[in-house]
This record gives sequence, C-alpha cells and structure tokens, in this order.
Amino acid sequence: MTSRRPFAVPATTLTERQYRAATVGLVDGGCYACGDDNPVGLGLTFEARPPGVVATFKPRAEHRGAPGLLHGGVAATCLDETMAALGFLLDGVHTVTATLELRYRHPVPLDGGAVTIEAWRDRTESRRRQRVHGRLLLADGRAAVEARGIFVQVPRRTGGG
Repeated sequence: MTSRRPFAVPATTLTERQYRAATVGLVDGGCYACGDDNPVGLGLTFEARPPGVVATFKPRAEHRGAPGLLHGGVAATCLDETMAALGFLLDGVHTVTATLELRYRHPVPLDGGAVTIEAWRDRTESRRRQRVHGRLLLADGRAAVEARGIFVQVPRRTGGG
C-alpha cells in the first residue's frame, strides 16, 4: 500500500505545546492527541523531517485494547493527527481529515517501547486537498499500521471570532 520512504534528514521539532499555541482556536487544552495537559492523552510531538512529518508515542496501559496490545483506535488517532499536522508543519495551513483508510499489519505491544509515526504526501506543493500517507512503526522498524487519506485545508478565519 505504501512505499518505504526515508526519514533520515533531521529538522526542527514542534512540541505539542508549540503546536497548540500555533493552533489557538482550533486545538483547545486537553486535546487527547496533541495536548500535554491531558493525563491519558497521547502527548504527540511532531517534527518536520523530509519528506514529511514524524511523531513519537509511548503506549501506556490506559491505551490498551486486547490484553497487552495498543487499541486500534489509538493507533488510528496517532496516524490521523500526524497526517493532519503535515499541512501545518510544511505549509502553515491547518488540515482536517476527509477520508482515512487503515491497514493493520502487526499488533502493537504496550510494553514494546516507543513507536514512530510517519506521514508524507504524494505532491510536495501545498494544495487545498491533499493525498497523505502514513505508517506507525514498531521499535524494531516494522510497519504495524499503514494509512492513507485525503486531508483538506481549513479555511482561514477572518476577523472577530
């Protein structure tokens, strides 16, 4: 479904606090995926790294689905949030999910260490509607979940509220 793309070039890191500050009015404190003040939240940290965006996540017991494994919806949320962050980090525009297709390849153990989430897009230029790819990698580098979807730019707010 997705091709192996290298994420070897380091770049600037955007913490969840910086992401929230940059998305005032769109992301409120306590966000499950990107908030750092939610005790059961994911606390994702995004990093622009060519050709896209990378995030890390350390599964915890409260993210459990089947015994000892990460809940599939939590894996989906990690991918969805990282794929949506792509537009903001690369183009300075907010995007929302129009479609999201997932393929679960391997279970994600809760005690298997941090996972890496990668997102990239078909076209490098900013577009109102963009096809985005992503994958959640286990600590050993295997792709546990692969994703693709359409992400659409959110219209910029103009004036008062």
